Amino acid sequence: MKDKDKKNKYILITKDLQKNLIDFLDEVQLEAAKLNTTDNMHIVNFCSFAIEELLSGFDAELKPKRKPPQKKSRDQFLDETFMDWNLPEMDDEEYEKFVNQVDGFLRAWEKEYAKDNPNEPVQRKPYKPEVDDVMEYCSLEEIQDFLKDDPELTDEERFELYYDEREKRREKKSGMSYEQLLKKSGVLPPSTKK
Repeated sequence: MKDKDKKNKYILITKDLQKNLIDFLDEVQLEAAKLNTTDNMHIVNFCSFAIEELLSGFDAELKPKRKPPQKKSRDQFLDETFMDWNLPEMDDEEYEKFVNQVDGFLRAWEKEYAKDNPNEPVQRKPYKPEVDDVMEYCSLEEIQDFLKDDPELTDEERFELYYDEREKRREKKSGMSYEQLLKKSGVLPPSTKK
């Protein structure tokens, strides 16, 4: 592994563990300082170094994963939308009738739109391309970022997708066709005659 890569890797520990490690190293350091031998001075120096590293470490906070926003039902959307309008006073029955009429209008509009534009379906959710559709146009670094940002994937799934794509690209770079393999090895293809 390169030295550069080693410097950019970290381990997170809890504040409680940090405090307990410092207390433990402090006790070891005090015990070692009681005896004035070369080995004990090495222990004191190491404990001082380790305590200093633990105290000067970066603070980090893990944010909990955000839940995706709750998708609203058609009824919830209509109810919220009509609340913003300046509608005349109406009882619940009239209001329900009005909402049903507007809902019917929207459904009819979607049906007519689909008839007039058969190749352009009404999009009910934002388009999110499949990973396989995007991968062939991206670099491995872009694929890695794309996979890290996908909250629906587990770490194992991210690894598998990245590894498979990396291996596919490696095969394309260094792979040989059947004919190339035979030619390079000096073997003639098998005869089709019996």
